[in-house]
Amino acid sequence: MEGNFITNQNNRFLSEIINGILPKCDNSYFLVGYFYFSGFVELYEQLKDKNIRVLVGLDIERDMINRIREVDYHSTLNLTRAEVKQNYYSSLVELFNETDYFDSQQQEEAFKIFYEKIKAGTLQIRKTKEPNHAKMYLFENREEFAECGTYPGALITGSSNLSLSGLKGRLELNAILRARTDFLEGKRIFDELWDNAIIIADKNNITEFENGVIEKTWFEKLYSPYSFYLRVLHEYFSISYDKDFKTAHEITDGKFLDLKYQADAIQMSLATIEKHNGVIISDVVGLGKSIIASAVAHNMGLRTIIIAPPHLKQQWEDYRSEFSFNAKVESSGNIEKALNYYKERDDEKKKWLIIIDEAHKYRNEYTQDYSNLHKLCQGNKVMLLTATPFNNKPQDIYSMIRLFQIPSKSTLKTVDNLGREFRELIKQYKELAKEQKEGKLTAIEIQKKVDDIAGRIRAIISPLVIRRSRLDLKAITAYKTDLKKQKIDFAEMNDPELLEYPLGKMKDLYLETLNLISPDAPTDIEIEGTFKAARYHPIQYVIPEREPHLQKEIEKAGFEYNLFKGTQRNLSKFMRHLLVRRFESSTAAFKFSLESMITSSNGILKWIGKRGKVPVYKKGYLPDVDELYQTDDDNIDNETRDQGVELELDKLTEKGLFEIDVEDLEDKFIEDIKADVKLLESIHEKWFEGNAIHHDPKVEAFKKILCELLEKEPDRKIIVFSEFADTVNYLYNCLKDENMGVFKYTSSDASPANKEIIRTNFDAGIKQELQCDDYKVLIATDAISEGYNLHRAGAIFNYDIPYNPTRVIQRIGRINRVNKKMFDRLYIFNYFPTDVGEKETRTKEISTLKMAMIQAIMGEDTKVLTSNEELRSYFKERYTKEFQANESESWESKYRNLLDKSANSEYYKDALKMPHRAKIGRQTDKKHAGVLVFGKKTNDYVFKLGVSGTDVTSLTPEEAISLFEATVFEQPKKISSGYDAIYQNVKRKLFETHKDDKVEKAKREALDKINVLLRMEIIDKDYLNDLKEVIELDGLPGHSIRFVNSLKMKDYNSLPKQIEQGYINRMIKLSREIDLGSEVLILSEELTRNSNLKNK
Repeated sequence: MEGNFITNQNNRFLSEIINGILPKCDNSYFLVGYFYFSGFVELYEQLKDKNIRVLVGLDIERDMINRIREVDYHSTLNLTRAEVKQNYYSSLVELFNETDYFDSQQQEEAFKIFYEKIKAGTLQIRKTKEPNHAKMYLFENREEFAECGTYPGALITGSSNLSLSGLKGRLELNAILRARTDFLEGKRIFDELWDNAIIIADKNNITEFENGVIEKTWFEKLYSPYSFYLRVLHEYFSISYDKDFKTAHEITDGKFLDLKYQADAIQMSLATIEKHNGVIISDVVGLGKSIIASAVAHNMGLRTIIIAPPHLKQQWEDYRSEFSFNAKVESSGNIEKALNYYKERDDEKKKWLIIIDEAHKYRNEYTQDYSNLHKLCQGNKVMLLTATPFNNKPQDIYSMIRLFQIPSKSTLKTVDNLGREFRELIKQYKELAKEQKEGKLTAIEIQKKVDDIAGRIRAIISPLVIRRSRLDLKAITAYKTDLKKQKIDFAEMNDPELLEYPLGKMKDLYLETLNLISPDAPTDIEIEGTFKAARYHPIQYVIPEREPHLQKEIEKAGFEYNLFKGTQRNLSKFMRHLLVRRFESSTAAFKFSLESMITSSNGILKWIGKRGKVPVYKKGYLPDVDELYQTDDDNIDNETRDQGVELELDKLTEKGLFEIDVEDLEDKFIEDIKADVKLLESIHEKWFEGNAIHHDPKVEAFKKILCELLEKEPDRKIIVFSEFADTVNYLYNCLKDENMGVFKYTSSDASPANKEIIRTNFDAGIKQELQCDDYKVLIATDAISEGYNLHRAGAIFNYDIPYNPTRVIQRIGRINRVNKKMFDRLYIFNYFPTDVGEKETRTKEISTLKMAMIQAIMGEDTKVLTSNEELRSYFKERYTKEFQANESESWESKYRNLLDKSANSEYYKDALKMPHRAKIGRQTDKKHAGVLVFGKKTNDYVFKLGVSGTDVTSLTPEEAISLFEATVFEQPKKISSGYDAIYQNVKRKLFETHKDDKVEKAKREALDKINVLLRMEIIDKDYLNDLKEVIELDGLPGHSIRFVNSLKMKDYNSLPKQIEQGYINRMIKLSREIDLGSEVLILSEELTRNSNLKNK
């Protein structure tokens, strides 16, 4: 015989006991901590026709992941009865809208019965005036089962609440009492509490209950699809301003303009950093990325480190002062110094802000600089500034994001696993490059695939990116209105115009030289003995049978062999291309390069002669071998000298020097170096005999062009760009006495005095009384294409053939500024060599010489050009394509406009009142069907689409919002019977992140090595386990993984020094923080296809 105790063990559940009792009774009385509706679901079939009184003793609250628990609020002792009732209503509404308790078909059905019973008067709920933990269930038998009053009913008391877990899910201790005295005593206690309790819901106050609860939940409501749409726009695009937030205008006491688009960018950046630990500020050139970043830094108030190109270091020092924030500014060549500065001051409790200007340059995760930057950024807040976030290879963008994201624990909800997604995109890009090289795809097919990859990258990283173009400022009404109010407008850009210079008698020498240094240039002249740049790629001359041995030696030195080979091949190609570009740029640049390459090649020959080895060091730079062996002490013996040399070589090896034994190389290597030296010396003699530059037709023609332009429009100043400082200096010397007001600027000219001269002569944004007119022409390298306002100039002159369209866009950005419009139209000029008399004899045909130069610099895709008009079109198309890529209107602008336009509409007001977890059905012609769910974890949004009970897809914001898009006329539909199964599956996976099952070879090897070290017990186990966790998280960059894999037994103790515990701690802490955060399901739609579309 079973006893009186019920423990939910051995298949004897409290729910079964109660369901066995209920058929005998009409009236039930429940005293519970809280009315858990999961328990009501277990019993509601048996309770449909019963009279029930529920007396609730406690309030509830939910935790960050929407679990609920009872709370004994002693403060309720001081509340009025009305306040107690209102608190209960509020907690019930929260339970309904913010948790899963009612959010299923079964639970909703149970609540429906619950609601109907209240209206019918068969269910009453009251709340005890004081908190009450007791649990007691009374079941009053009907007369025919009361046994003449000796068995009035049963009483159950103990630990179980009226919840699923209390009734059958977990171990509980409850006792069932059937004695008459026990039941009557329990009933007396219940009645006393009931009589003094606060009415929550009964038939007589149903209106109050409906107003306090039902109307504030999603229960049985169908909202307008348009209101759903507006609610999504509001959640995703609204910008809330912190009350202590300051604009650039306020921070600098009016020095900078108060522009709405900048204020929004500052606030959005702050919000994005809060959500994702970092932001990519990527407004197009001229809209003020540095101003936005400086204002963000001021508002955050964190200790800051800024990494910037050398030519922008002073500008950032100025911003640091003007915007009043505490920052250490270091140039991009001093990242290790910045890291040491951080380590010396870091206390692990306070985060830093790291600002990286021109962040796109840090795209190679296998370099020491990137590794140091990663150590500096991880665990801190990061701002990356770049004008080209989407125009790079997938690997480059991935490297940037990894500075503040952990790939397998990303805060981004646009993908299930950031690392896995990017590895797939990188793979696709490499396959595409291979297919392009093999000629398997047409240009159109290649462009389509490139666009698809770029579009996917944009979709993934869009939550991290703040990017507006000038088109956005015109398209977004709020920005357009603000700029108009402040009388700010943008100039229009003319298409690039081609200007030409004749070579005259130098044509033959020019063409011969071009063919010698660039043998790929297609010409009618075949010349033996072209420039091979052999000195830059010794690895290509390795004797085949010696290659396995050399590969081992190279890998032993810590280099990856294929990367080593590829780097040399690319360096050789780069140096040949560089020589052609400098040849086209100016005779001065060409002369310097010839002499430098001759010296460098002779240096290699000397090194081989002295050491019998070929040195490979960085990007071709080598220490002089004579200096290495040189000493002032005549009495030093050879052994001591050799020891000193070896010591110096050890230092160089640490910095990346590697020596290849000359015996591993074919004799042709030395022969080709000697042939290169002979060729370069021959070219140098023909061009610069007597060490002087003679007649220069390019400069002579340029003087004339400048004079004509300045005479035609004296107020339109001109910026002349060259990518080479040697050309700038040479051109300046040629023009400085021509009475046209010429100033020059290269990185070596960077000084406060020169900066002030440029500002007063070329910056239209400064006060009129501070402006000068001493200079009309500024000749500069791209050192000035970032960070300067030059909009008193109305023309850009590309003195070299502009092979890089991105650079041209950046140059234009210097004269197309937001703070003042000086000209209605801006000009771009490109400058080309031409044959004598071409205009008279062959006006439509591109000269052989010009074609050779263009193809040598621009590459294969220029081979189809046959006429000057086609050449003009080619440069126009390249410029237009790049301009459109940079100046394209964002996908967000139309949604932001609609949100602003709808701000005071009834639909918008309804949208804001809509409770969380609202759901509707829609019949649409959208390209996707299924259950679309919109949620939020902490401050980051997630969109997922379920199309079956198992298949769930993550959507990007752009994809999802297009699905939510609706018109004011569309009517909602009731959800179907198939909705709930799909919906429950999406909910389970809404905030899920997927582990990448595929472990890359390098990572696998690193983990294997750490497991070996753990077994050997030669390094602290806790450190190794933490390091292992970080590698499994995909947290370490490639450089660190390679370091682990290249470690030798004798060097294992260096591991904790290279990959420090503090660095590891920051990554682990960051990954665990990502798991935390409140989860909110905002709303969902069931999208079904129109029947007429299904049949098509």
